[in-house]
Amino acid sequence: MQHMIKEGFTEDDIVSVMQSGRILENYHEEARCLILGYVTTAASSPTPLHVLCDHSNKDAVDIVTAYIPQKPWWRTETKRGRIQ
Repeated sequence: MQHMIKEGFTEDDIVSVMQSGRILENYHEEARCLILGYVTTAASSPTPLHVLCDHSNKDAVDIVTAYIPQKPWWRTETKRGRIQ
């Protein structure tokens, strides 16, 4: 059974972003990376989705969190920071 997350994306969307998205930020010291991909939610056209992955375990990749980047934390889906 597919679970819908309250922001409107699904577990399958997260997997899709992990497979076809691009690494937006690499956190080498933590063995983590932030991946950006796009999903189509029920309410809109393609929506950016960030997936934070932990790859410290060589046998598996853990999903730390997934979210739709929003202001004020993100100016755009690729740029951090508040708009002044």
